[in-house]
Amino acid sequence: MALRILRGPFLKNIAVLASGTALAQVLTVLAYPILMRLFTPDQFGLFALFGALNMTFVVVASGRYELAIVMAKTEQEAANILALSLGIVAAVSILSVFAIWGFGDALLDLLGYQELSGLLWFLPLMILTNTASQVLSVWATRQQLYKRLSMSTISRSFGVAAAQVAAGMVGMGVDGLVLGLIFGTVMGTVIVAWQLIRYDLPSLRQVITRENMRRLAAKHRDFPLYSMPQALLSSTTVTVPSILLTALFSPYVAGLYWFTYRLFEMPITLLGDATRRVFYQRAAELFHKGEDLTTIFVRTTGGLAAMVALPVLVLIVAAPTLYAFAFGETWREAGVFAQWIVVWWAMRFISLPALMLVPVLNLQRRFLVLEILTLIPRFMVLPAAAWVANVDVAIAAYSVVGFSFHFFLVVLVWRAVREHRAGLEASQPSPA
Repeated sequence: MALRILRGPFLKNIAVLASGTALAQVLTVLAYPILMRLFTPDQFGLFALFGALNMTFVVVASGRYELAIVMAKTEQEAANILALSLGIVAAVSILSVFAIWGFGDALLDLLGYQELSGLLWFLPLMILTNTASQVLSVWATRQQLYKRLSMSTISRSFGVAAAQVAAGMVGMGVDGLVLGLIFGTVMGTVIVAWQLIRYDLPSLRQVITRENMRRLAAKHRDFPLYSMPQALLSSTTVTVPSILLTALFSPYVAGLYWFTYRLFEMPITLLGDATRRVFYQRAAELFHKGEDLTTIFVRTTGGLAAMVALPVLVLIVAAPTLYAFAFGETWREAGVFAQWIVVWWAMRFISLPALMLVPVLNLQRRFLVLEILTLIPRFMVLPAAAWVANVDVAIAAYSVVGFSFHFFLVVLVWRAVREHRAGLEASQPSPA
């Protein structure tokens, strides 16, 4: 069983996604040394603030219903959940226009950064394209269209990198960073949407009905009730540092943090995203067949831990020197941040299989409780550390909170996997 799971299509699909994502990340890595010299840490700090506002909307814009697409037992159910998710995305994108019109200036006054006022009007487009791409990617995962997903990832990274470098060369500042992100996101979304429009839409129209969407919205209500609040709370991992570091210290510090965050996001995207998608599809398949999940969970989690061990050790020892050499002396302090953040992100990387088993094993309520328990430390640790110490202590304390959350997530899911296994064994007929 273990060999069947971890050989053949499982690893082949991971390789297809990972190879495309690897090329995308190579493009990003090649662009970073240029971007670091075209833009200042302060500009990256304001860009991070825009990204935080965008993420706040994106994580709720689909009601998290897209997570039910892979879990659907029939193609008809999956198609109706897809339509439901995209409909919610469109509605939230339209509502965001009115939210910006009514409260945008007041929010920027509160934060003290009116420099972003003109860019706020791009948020609805970002919400629409980001979330629609997220939903369509889950549909493509169910259909095992991994080459299409790889093409989308490559196009997005190329578009973002090329547009941001071009904007930096003509001195556009933070506007160029935001517009470059929008350009690349639209490119990636168009490619993943083309599969649906060209091949799937005619057959989907025959099975999608309002009645089916209403029925499935009620059936999968745990996703908006529990998974959506959890995702919103989880997004504070990104949004809270960007906002609080800007307010408590400066956009310069927020820019250093954002840069380090983005660098550690690369390995998560490189292998983590590929593993996450394929693991989720395979785990859901095993669950529906009534098979044990222990082997695939332990092997995948252990493999990710082994993969990340050496890079973590190197960065703990030498991150400031490596950052200064690669990106310039201005970014040495970001390397100091990295010595702490890498431990948190390593645990985040290792916990990816556990995260994907949350919807499979219907653990949304337990996961939400874990997020709530982590919320207070996540909000309080940066102001507390800023009051009694310096920014390095603040980053270290925040990293410890992040590490703890992902560690306890693995423990929670491991217990649920054992419970599932025990239930399967109890249901087996006793030998005569």
